[in-house]
Amino acid sequence: MNYPEKYTCEKMTNHKVQLVTLTLENADFLYSIYTNTALTMNFDDPFLKNEMPLAFTKRIISTCECIFTIRPSEKPNLMIGDCALHHWNRHNKEIFIGGSLFPMYWGQGYMQAAFELLIKIAKQHFDVATISGQTKIANTKAIRLAEKMGFVRYGVDGQEIILKKEI
Repeated sequence: MNYPEKYTCEKMTNHKVQLVTLTLENADFLYSIYTNTALTMNFDDPFLKNEMPLAFTKRIISTCECIFTIRPSEKPNLMIGDCALHHWNRHNKEIFIGGSLFPMYWGQGYMQAAFELLIKIAKQHFDVATISGQTKIANTKAIRLAEKMGFVRYGVDGQEIILKKEI
C-alpha cells in the first residue's frame, strides 16, 4: 500500500459536522481553543516558551497526519473545535485520535460526529487496525464519549488514560 505522508482532504461532511482542513489562517482560532480555561484542565500546557499562535499552529499541523476545524453542518462558517489523527505507527497499524470542542457545544453530538469521520479516514487512508485516544483521567466527558463509541480502557500512565478501539 502506498501511504500518504499527510492526508489531504479539504472537507468532509456528515449529518452533523463539516471537517475543514486546519490551516495557518486558523492560527488564532486554534490558539483560542488551547487557551480556553474550561479546556486547559484536559491537557498539559501545549505551548513552548513564548510561543505565539502562528508558531503553535505550524508545530501542531506538523505533528498531525491530518487536522481539521469542526463546524456545524448548519453553520459551516462557524468553527467550534478541532480534531486530528496523529502519531501514526505504520508498523503496528495504529493511530491516535484527538480533539477539543468549545464548552458551549459539549453534549450535542458534534465530537462524536467528527470522530466518526476521522475513523473513516483512518480506515480508508492509513490502513490502521487500532485507533487510540489519550486524555486526562479527570476528563470524564471524553472518556464517556470514547466508551460510547466502542473504545475500551487500555491503560493508565500517571494522570492520563489510554483508550483503544479495534477497527
